[in-house]
Amino acid sequence: MSIFFAFLIATSANAWNPFSSEEFTDVPLSKLELQKVKVNAGWAKDDDQTLIFELSNGLKGPIQCGAANVELNTGKLVGKVFVPKFAIPGQATRNASMPVVKGTMKAYSLTCSCFKKKGEDACVNPLAR
Repeated sequence: MSIFFAFLIATSANAWNPFSSEEFTDVPLSKLELQKVKVNAGWAKDDDQTLIFELSNGLKGPIQCGAANVELNTGKLVGKVFVPKFAIPGQATRNASMPVVKGTMKAYSLTCSCFKKKGEDACVNPLAR
């Protein structure tokens, strides 16, 4: 089974923080940051209908994921938007899932990003003091 893993995001957004005068931007993860995020995908032993993603964030700062896409063996694409985006704190692991029948998946991708202070490279929590 051919699996690819990519984090993609096409838009950026500004986060409003009433406790700070700093500006934050929601940005895609860099290639170096992506290397520090590990993903496992599979099915539980007793459930062959639900694909589970386990994301481990090896970065110091938090990231958030907003969507997952799966290409099926038939060529059809299936997607799920996570509303709200699910957050993964720095040095933590979180799970997400979507309905995909075991044995039908060809490849998957996740859309994840993080907040950065304007002009800086590190992912940060915009609500932290």
